Amino acid sequence: MSGVPFRTDRVRLIVFLKRRSDLTREEFSHYWNGPHAELFLSLDIVKKNVIKYEQAHVNDKFVKAPLALGLTESDWDGLVVLDGESYEKLFEVFSSEEYAKIVAPDEENFLDRAKVQILPLDLVTVFE
Repeated sequence: MSGVPFRTDRVRLIVFLKRRSDLTREEFSHYWNGPHAELFLSLDIVKKNVIKYEQAHVNDKFVKAPLALGLTESDWDGLVVLDGESYEKLFEVFSSEEYAKIVAPDEENFLDRAKVQILPLDLVTVFE
């Protein structure tokens, strides 16, 4: 049996987020899911280049569950999932003047930007 083929209709970026040290996880999530999401979605470049935008917020009840499996607890406070037709289109969002003027300054309200990491991923849908 050969492997499942990679998808050619879209690519994905996962953005790992760390909150500002002076914010609780609840404050971070509230701001990110409210004012910041609204600002991000208001950009024309986002409407043009992003197929899917998801936020994944840490579940406080189960955040320590990996410890029982012999794994370490994650240090991330959330993930962004961005799907687009190409990496070029997705990275165009972050390099746009619109993003730099409107969204990037707002990130200072809730993110530790120095710790943000982006992982570009090619997709293989094994089961859906």
